[in-house]
Amino acid sequence: MRSTLFTLAFALLIPFCATADNQPTQIRVPDLNKTPITADAFKIRITKLSGSFLKFGNGSIDLEVENVSAGFETFSPRRLSLVNKDNIQVNIVNARHGDYRTLPPYDPNVPTAALDRRIAPGARIKESYRLSGRLHLPMRFYYDEKLLAEIVE
Repeated sequence: MRSTLFTLAFALLIPFCATADNQPTQIRVPDLNKTPITADAFKIRITKLSGSFLKFGNGSIDLEVENVSAGFETFSPRRLSLVNKDNIQVNIVNARHGDYRTLPPYDPNVPTAALDRRIAPGARIKESYRLSGRLHLPMRFYYDEKLLAEIVE
């Protein structure tokens, strides 16, 4: 009788344990800079997240991406998606650059394409991106078609 009861209890607990691993990490907005999001060979940290400016315009996101693998890896910002609480998907449109010392001089008013970046082993990059829409919390954070985190207030 005890073994049957134990087996039944164990069988009921297995589905709960299996689904608990598939849940995305919930990250509060104040903890974004402190909490890395793991995506395959990358640790992605959201250093700044702006929904919009005074409810006008679109949002922006600043990322720090670190390659934790032993070889070079390609980070593609176009594979990153954010899904609002209203199930509206917001994607990266272009990159924002504050100060580049180039010849000819760089014009920050001209949008730059969000390019793929090859990242050396153990190295990290910092990039700023404009988004295709406004952000409303909570939102889901996807990279390469995988749900990685849910950002909450």
